[in-house]
Amino acid sequence: MSDLFQAALQRREALLADLHAEATSCYRLYHGTTEGTPGLTLDRYGDQLLLQSFHTPLSESEADVLFDQAEAFLQPAGVENLQRVYNDRSSSNSRRSDDHVVDRQQLTGQELGVNYLVKGKHKGQDPLLFLDMRAGRRWLQANAAGKSVLNLFSYTCGVGVVAAKAGASRVLNVDFATRSLDVGRENARLNDLDESRIGFFQSDFLPRPSNWQVLKLNSG
Repeated sequence: MSDLFQAALQRREALLADLHAEATSCYRLYHGTTEGTPGLTLDRYGDQLLLQSFHTPLSESEADVLFDQAEAFLQPAGVENLQRVYNDRSSSNSRRSDDHVVDRQQLTGQELGVNYLVKGKHKGQDPLLFLDMRAGRRWLQANAAGKSVLNLFSYTCGVGVVAAKAGASRVLNVDFATRSLDVGRENARLNDLDESRIGFFQSDFLPRPSNWQVLKLNSG
C-alpha cells in the first residue's frame, strides 16, 4: 500500500503546483478505487489531512505511514504541520466508527481563492466540501456573474457561495438540513458575503406524497 501511495503522489506533482498557484488547498492526494486500494482515500483540506477507509480499517501505524508520506510530499511546497484526521467508515452505511466524536476546532480551506469551513469530524459523516464538484464550481466562477442562481440539494452551499463570490446578482440555497445550511452561512461569512446577495432556505425540495397517494399505494 505504501508503494502505491507514493506512486500516486508522484503522479500529482504537476497538478498540485497548478492547484497551489490558483489558491487551492483542498484536493485529493489518493483515490484508492482507481489507484490500487479500493475504499481508501486521503484528502487535504487546508491545514488538515483527512484519511478515510470505507472497506478495511487501518491500524494506527498504517495510517501514520500514509500521513508521513503525504507530509513529506507536501513539505517542499511549504505545507507543514497539518492536522491528521482518520475516519474508519467501514461499518454499515459508511458511518464513522467514532461518530460520537466532534472536532471543535474550526479550520478553513481554499478552492480557487474561495474560503470554506473544513472539519474532519462533525455531526454528519461526509466532508463539508465535496472535492468532485470542483469542475462545476470552476464553471460557475467563470459564468455566474450577473445571473440568478438556485442551488438545490445545496448541502453546505459550496456552489452557491462560489456563484455569489463570482458576482451572481442573487443566490438561493435550498436544503432539508438546517445544520448544512448553517455551515453554508459560515462559508458565506468567510467570504464577506451578506444575505442581501446569498440566501438560505430550509426545505425538502422533493415533494412528499399526499395522504391520498399513500392510501392508493397501500391499497394496491
